[in-house]
Amino acid sequence: MTNLFKKKFIRVPHLSAGNAFKEIGRNAFVDWILVLAISFSVGLGLVAGGAHLYWRIASGAFEVTEPADLSKKTFDREDLTLLTERFQAREDMSIQIRKGYRGPPDPSR
Repeated sequence: MTNLFKKKFIRVPHLSAGNAFKEIGRNAFVDWILVLAISFSVGLGLVAGGAHLYWRIASGAFEVTEPADLSKKTFDREDLTLLTERFQAREDMSIQIRKGYRGPPDPSR
């Protein structure tokens, strides 16, 4: 039965911890184990962080801070005027480009 397992599936190499670090980048099995271990630990950290945040919100320990000074920003007509002039200049340039070349004529003709 062990012979069937070895033929049908990939053989798992027997590596010590010190030897495994030397095999990073050379052995695909070691690389996949490293990718899975890092992914598992990142996922575990995200789940733990989410559970902690949920617990703090559910228990009422989470305090919401108010934005600093968003209400002080008022409508500025000068900024709007500059913006509309900039868009008008772009539109004029676009219209001139669509009309064709309007520069000095080609001297070779």
